[in-house]
Amino acid sequence: VGDIAVGDRIVAVVTVRPAEDTRARLIIDDPLPAGLEIDNPSLIRSGDVRGLDWLETSDTEFSEFRADRFIASVDQRDAAPIRLAYILRAVSPGTFHQPAALVEDMYRPEYRATTASGSVSVAE
Repeated sequence: VGDIAVGDRIVAVVTVRPAEDTRARLIIDDPLPAGLEIDNPSLIRSGDVRGLDWLETSDTEFSEFRADRFIASVDQRDAAPIRLAYILRAVSPGTFHQPAALVEDMYRPEYRATTASGSVSVAE
């Protein structure tokens, strides 16, 4: 993510590409950088995400919008990519660490992967 301004809304997209064509129960944990918060998660839960109709997303078994992260449980049924999305709002100016996202098989925790970490700058 490049520079964004306080009040800007951005779409976070998490794509998981399974390494095997098998069934699995996955937990996806996407921590947020400080300075950003999830924008009105009740809209996402109710399906009112008309602004994201350009993006095909996967169904979740469970999703939770915490103050510091997005967490979802997904059933992997085959080797097709899993894509999730949610909306963030920039709330505080500064440069913040972007922690790595994690995907893990709930019943085989040795099967896991992370994204790269980085930084996010929020301007006033």
